[in-house]
Amino acid sequence: MSTHLDYLTDHEVNVEDICDRYRQLYGGLIYDVLEHFGRPHQVLSHTITPLDPNSRLAGPAFTVKGTMSCVRDESKRYKRLEMIRQMQYPCIEVRDRGTPFPVALYGELSASSARAHGATGALVDGAVRDTTHLLAMDFPVFSTSRNPVEAFGRWALLEYQVPVLISGELTAAVQVNPGDFIFGDYDGVLVVPRELTVAVLEECERVKGIEDLARVEFTRGEDPVAVFERHKRL
Repeated sequence: MSTHLDYLTDHEVNVEDICDRYRQLYGGLIYDVLEHFGRPHQVLSHTITPLDPNSRLAGPAFTVKGTMSCVRDESKRYKRLEMIRQMQYPCIEVRDRGTPFPVALYGELSASSARAHGATGALVDGAVRDTTHLLAMDFPVFSTSRNPVEAFGRWALLEYQVPVLISGELTAAVQVNPGDFIFGDYDGVLVVPRELTVAVLEECERVKGIEDLARVEFTRGEDPVAVFERHKRL
C-alpha cells in the first residue's frame, strides 16, 4: 500500500480523498452500483455489525489470516507485532475467523497499536472484547459478537496480506484481497474489488446526485411516477 492506490493506473487520486468521498455514501447505494457492475455478492454477513451504530469503515483492506491453535507460543506474539509494523494509513484491518473456538479475536491493545501504525478501523469475522475501551477510542470496529475470552493459545496468526474469506450474506463467504476497498455502515459491510474502487465511487457519486434531486421533488409532493421517470438511477 502506498500514499496512492497503486493499482489505479488511469487515475492519480489520493487514497485519503477516496476514503473521504466514500464516507459521503451509504451501503445501499454502493450495493446497487456493485450489482449494476455484475458484482452482487460483495456484501458481508449481516452478523458483522459496528460496535457504534454511527461508525463507518472506508479504506483499503489489510488482511489477516488466522488459524486454530492449542499452544501458547510466545513467538507468535512477535509475528503479530511484526505484522502491525507493515500497516499503512488509512488501511482497514480485516481478520478472518480462523478458529472454531469462540474467542475474542480483537481488543483494545490490538486497536491501539494498529491505529498507531495507520489503521483507521477493523473488520473482524468473529468476536471482540474490551468493548468499552474500543468505544471510548472512537475507533470503528465491526464484528460478529463480543466476549471476554482470550485468543492467545486458541488462535494464532498464520499470515497477513493474503486473500482471506469472510462470512457473506448472499454467499457462504466473500474473498477479501489486500487492497480491496472496505466500506461499512449500520446497514452492513461491502467489499469493493480494488480494481473497481474508483469506478464504483464515481458511479455512486453520479447516482447520489440524481437521488438528491429526486428526494427534493418527492418531498415537495410531486407526482412519484413523473419523478421516477425523470430521475432513473441506473
